[in-house]
Amino acid sequence: MSDPMRMNMASASESLRPLALLAAGKTGADIERLVREERARCRRKSLPLTWDVLEETLRRDDGAFSDEVRYRIAVHEIGHALALEMTGLGEVVSVRLHASGGTTKTLLNRDRLQFAEGIGGNLTCVLGGRAAETVVFGETLVGSGGGSHSDLGQATLLALELETALGLGGDVPLVFRMPTNPGETLLYNSTLAERVQKRLENAERHALELLEPYRELISDLGHRLIRAQALEGEAIRTALAACAGAGEEGPS
Repeated sequence: MSDPMRMNMASASESLRPLALLAAGKTGADIERLVREERARCRRKSLPLTWDVLEETLRRDDGAFSDEVRYRIAVHEIGHALALEMTGLGEVVSVRLHASGGTTKTLLNRDRLQFAEGIGGNLTCVLGGRAAETVVFGETLVGSGGGSHSDLGQATLLALELETALGLGGDVPLVFRMPTNPGETLLYNSTLAERVQKRLENAERHALELLEPYRELISDLGHRLIRAQALEGEAIRTALAACAGAGEEGPS
């Protein structure tokens, strides 16, 4: 392959990078529809379909949330990202906002998840978004809960598995008793529910301890995410390293 061809491919790859980041989470059909609609719109206006046009389209929001709520969502996602990086449980690939909320894409260290310490760290990361909201705003949105796939849903199930199925419970740890209906199990077993609650409280407390010294960084990255709608993991790691280097306990 000739050098000019390599340069052209590298340039094209760099141009596609912000588009790929903004499109993360969309299906192939979503992208196909979006490109088709923009091509038709540009054709009607006798305009070229450029990378910039596609990027602006991907950034376009349907107005589902106010600016205030979108900022809170951004802070929430930054909390997840920073908790993951600070626990060393893995790496952040990207953080992005979209019409229905936000998404933090990560690569977890699977080896760490084979140990109790790693699973505890995972609990901390799952509750990191909620902790970041508390650090910055003093309260949380209801978005942390609401369904089995929500932060609270995932954290509760993980804490329940620790108590009943992974051999790490505080009561009869060798007995495998993974419930088929976690919600009903916790509703009618107050002792087990208290154990799960205690694990969740400890994980959230750890997340708060990690994030509290970095309140300004969380806020700054939240504003950056609002402006860009997507941040790569490397940008978050760079900002965290710079902040940590400015003082052992982070910014005041």
